[in-house]
Amino acid sequence: MRFPPLFIGFSTIFWGFCTGWEVFSIVAAVIFEAHNLIKTRFDLQKKDFVRISDLSSLVMFILLFYSYVENEPRMIFLGFITTLPIIFMPLLFAQLFSTSDKVVIGTKFGKRIHAHAPVDIRTLYILSVLFATAAANIKSVWFIALFMLIIFVVLSGSVKDPKSFKRYLKFCFIAVFITVFIGGTVVAGHFLISRKMMQWYNDWYESLSADPFRTSTSMGELGKMKLSGEIVFRVYSEEPSVPLYMKQSDYNVIVNNTWYSRPKKTDSIFPDSDMEWQFFGVGEGKNKMKISIWMNKNKGEGVLPLPDGAKRATELDVAGIERSILGAIYVEEGPELLEFTMTYDPEESFEPMPGRSDLFVPKEEQAVINEVMRTNGIFGDTPEETLENIERFFAGFNYTLDQKNRTAGGSYLADFLNNTRSGHCEYFATATVLMLRNAGIAARYRTGFMLDEYDSFENALLARKRDAHAWVAAYIGDRWIDVDTTPPQWKSADSDGKSFFEPVSDLMAWIKMKYENYRRKKSSEFNRILIAAASLLTIFLMVRVYMRKRRVKKPERNEIEPLFEAAGLDSPLYKMLDYYAENGLTREESETLRRWIEKNSEKLGRNIDFSALVRLHEELRFDTGGDKAALMAELVKVYEDWKKSKES
Repeated sequence: MRFPPLFIGFSTIFWGFCTGWEVFSIVAAVIFEAHNLIKTRFDLQKKDFVRISDLSSLVMFILLFYSYVENEPRMIFLGFITTLPIIFMPLLFAQLFSTSDKVVIGTKFGKRIHAHAPVDIRTLYILSVLFATAAANIKSVWFIALFMLIIFVVLSGSVKDPKSFKRYLKFCFIAVFITVFIGGTVVAGHFLISRKMMQWYNDWYESLSADPFRTSTSMGELGKMKLSGEIVFRVYSEEPSVPLYMKQSDYNVIVNNTWYSRPKKTDSIFPDSDMEWQFFGVGEGKNKMKISIWMNKNKGEGVLPLPDGAKRATELDVAGIERSILGAIYVEEGPELLEFTMTYDPEESFEPMPGRSDLFVPKEEQAVINEVMRTNGIFGDTPEETLENIERFFAGFNYTLDQKNRTAGGSYLADFLNNTRSGHCEYFATATVLMLRNAGIAARYRTGFMLDEYDSFENALLARKRDAHAWVAAYIGDRWIDVDTTPPQWKSADSDGKSFFEPVSDLMAWIKMKYENYRRKKSSEFNRILIAAASLLTIFLMVRVYMRKRRVKKPERNEIEPLFEAAGLDSPLYKMLDYYAENGLTREESETLRRWIEKNSEKLGRNIDFSALVRLHEELRFDTGGDKAALMAELVKVYEDWKKSKES
């Protein structure tokens, strides 16, 4: 098939701009089209093409790995399809800069070479370009126009007369339709499978968990987390404030030592654009931080920890987001490691206004709370004074995770306020909420993390499991404010039990995070290194092949020798035909051997069976599975007998 000048380069650039490989495609196009200007060629043989074919296989595996580290799992297959032309580029380069019009696709295992018949790789390369660009799902007018132009040019060689021109137009439009249809089917099928899998996952998850939004939390859940120093997430900020409270959930109803978030109703948030989500308010906040958090390993979901005044998130690559009535943000179907930028205004509050549930005190606890507040003079003339009295009251308490000294019987809260006067954050937050409510001040129980550990190595605030914390949101002065009555020594008390090997585990966690970043294309630098390394390896292997080859001047088309010499061209039958041609028995150009023998059977004589001789000759020439040496030996024997008969 003939291709006009610049066509291969144009198709390559077209593919590059459709799939995001712009610079790479321009460089490749310039190299390919240089074969029209460079007059020297490499004298490559079959074994050389097989080596280059193995190089293309290596490129394919590199592209598979690249697609794996660049894309989310649901996009790996589609990402690989868009890089198909790169796999054929080494073979295309070999054909364009060799003395052959075709290449051999094969492979070498040990000492054996497995190869197919020579092919024109240009055709396969153009087909890969068409398929890859169609799979890129580009729908603009210019894409369709250029796509059709490429197909029209590829098939233009079949036009010879007006009748063939009609067939040409018909096949062009059929080819366009089939290619676009296949590419569109790949894309549509990919997203259909993704949606179906997500639906299956949601159905399965809902069957296992009735509380994906963490609408309840029992006393002691946070206490268990404080026994671990595992890093949960990191916060990167130009001017990190310490301590930093990162809220996950608010709760407004307590029943039997368990807090609930009511009502459980949620609403969906939809992205404004690619990976940009408006959580609360309008527009971006004045402050900005980057959050890197490990989500549920198998499900990629969870409640996000957010700063006060959180507004807009960018670079948040998740399938969906739900927001609870009390302002919790729940992500669905995300990567294991989620990284995004959060803008916020600490002065603003987007919490819902107080309701009846924010003033509710359980009857079983009301008598205890009222007695403690009355006895200790906690009731104040103003909400601010009452809050100050509550904070002063808890200043005499101790922080501990050990509840072994708890008095048997009675409620946890009564024992905490009247007997042990010690506990962890969940006790302090619960008691503070109920005291505020008992004084007529709306309050909610809040959970999340309190960060005060800055790591200079990572330039980030670290949130460990032991940093999980409970505090209070109180409605005072017509706004919600954070209230934390847990004794300040809770941080040092929790850190006292940290493991001796924690620095080692921190280093391993950092390495794991970096690896996951690279795999999820969170680092463009890593991808540039990967492509550069793959390119250098490819160039090195190509140079090794070409440096050993003889360079020859570019031959004229009628001087080009076939890549492989056909078998049987030295058959003795040709010498016999030359003898008879000299004696007047010439064979017409279109006349077959069998027809020539039948026509001249009387002149050829009966002493040799020429029909059997022709069968041997045809087996030697065209039977790919025959024993060539045995056939040649038999033909030579017949020829020698014939030659002796002519000499006698």
